[in-house]
Amino acid sequence: MEQKSTSNVDPVHQLIAEIRSLEIKKRQLQLKLKLLQDGCNHDFLETAFIRKCKKCNWTESLYY
Repeated sequence: MEQKSTSNVDPVHQLIAEIRSLEIKKRQLQLKLKLLQDGCNHDFLETAFIRKCKKCNWTESLYY
C-alpha cells in the first residue's frame, strides 16, 4: 500500500486555527462596535427607506 502524504495536514490545521482566531477577533470587534453604537448620541441621515447615523453607521430600516 502507498503511504498518504501528511505534508498537507499542517497547512490545513494552520488554516483552521487561523479561521478560529479570526472568528474570535470578529466577535470581539462586533461587541466593541455594538457598545459604541449603543452609547452613541445618534445624528441620523434619513431616506424614505432607512436612517443611518453619521457618527457610528448604525442603520435602521424604515420600510416595514
